[in-house]
Amino acid sequence: MFFRDKPNILIVDDNSKNIQLAAYVLKSTDLYTLFFALSGEKAFEQLKLRSYALILLDINMPGLNGYEVALILKQNPQTTHIPIIFLSANANHESIRKGFENGGEDYITKPFDDLELIHRVKTHVSLFCAREKLQEEVNDTRVFLEQYKVAIDASASVSKSDLEGNITYVNDRFCELSKYSREELLGKNHTLFRDLDSDPKIYQELWETIQAKKNWTGLLKNIAKDGSFYYFEATIVPLLNFNQEIIEYIAIRTDVTKEIKLKEDIIETQKEVLFTLGELGERRSEETGEHVKRVALFCEVLAEAYGCSKEDTALLKMASPMHDIGKVIIPDSILLKSIALLQDEFEIMKKHTSYGWDIFNKSEHELLKAAAIIAHQHHEKYDGSGYPRGLKADEIHIFGRITAIADVFDALSQNRVYKNAWSTQETFEYIEKQSGKSFDPQLVRLFLNNKEAILKIKDEHC
Repeated sequence: MFFRDKPNILIVDDNSKNIQLAAYVLKSTDLYTLFFALSGEKAFEQLKLRSYALILLDINMPGLNGYEVALILKQNPQTTHIPIIFLSANANHESIRKGFENGGEDYITKPFDDLELIHRVKTHVSLFCAREKLQEEVNDTRVFLEQYKVAIDASASVSKSDLEGNITYVNDRFCELSKYSREELLGKNHTLFRDLDSDPKIYQELWETIQAKKNWTGLLKNIAKDGSFYYFEATIVPLLNFNQEIIEYIAIRTDVTKEIKLKEDIIETQKEVLFTLGELGERRSEETGEHVKRVALFCEVLAEAYGCSKEDTALLKMASPMHDIGKVIIPDSILLKSIALLQDEFEIMKKHTSYGWDIFNKSEHELLKAAAIIAHQHHEKYDGSGYPRGLKADEIHIFGRITAIADVFDALSQNRVYKNAWSTQETFEYIEKQSGKSFDPQLVRLFLNNKEAILKIKDEHC
């Protein structure tokens, strides 16, 4: 026990004068509270009443001698930690050696020097108090850590692994999430759960980060034992020893599967809504809704070939059906005219790009912002001769450049109120001729290199 006030010292000696002499010297320091016992048996009674930071113990006593008392104290877990200084007139080598063998921390011969007694007592009491305080802090830390562990186990799945990524510990939540038993998991590598469709760069970055002795946090997708997917936010921490060497890794995961699936459901709903709105715009032009589906699929092919990320490709595919949404505002007399538009009519028709921008640009949602860009820029031309702003080359967002090719190809290859469909060959030739004029040359090259995929979409969604 750590003393909140002065440390207690027990002086044990069958001679009361010896006790008085030692007590007189120690009281002069005003550092301790002193207690006394005239025999070994009385000492044990005192030890039942309170805790002590030090015992000054005589050797030659009737009944239990000092050696026997010390041996009993050191064999008892409740008193083994209390330091003992033998205070005896026996100054021979054998007595001193026997004192240390029976558990004494120090040995002072009588008659003692006052200053020697003060300093030796102070040293042992200070060491005892420091050790007790440290043990108390360790115990508190252990209790806190256990409470933290209980809290984390209740809310997160936890695993530990060795330097090769082999599992050395899992909690119950981890087993529930992965649907593996603890026995099936221990010793296995974390690659057991890895989703093969996930970008390998994620795991490369993860491994490089924790090997650099840094924490890694990110979203991961795993496969459970039954083949189902689950998502989690993970924090992986390298645990270091005193020499700053990694000894193991601990991973704490928060299951976000429900949130991810809800987000996916929302995205699917948004996708359906945008397709429906796109079809509505096309029906106003007396076209079928297949146009927006084909354009979306053409955009997907071209975006993948261009090297767009999976996220951007999916975003473009979902937002591209909105490219002509602004036409819902164009008067029927212009929108449905079966002959060439007059110049002033064409100027009105061109406004559908700005109308589409106005519909969506105020949104902070990523999907609707993409729809605004596509609606606004899909009639811009690579050489700067397009509308509504005359953007050119890379000034045109990649979504606008891709949608421009997809939209023109489909418009030319299908019947419209004002024209008959062009042949496939004529359409591809036109796209090629417009390289560097209407269209990005790199995208034209990629489009022509993917004719097979383009024609398959065209045939399946006619």
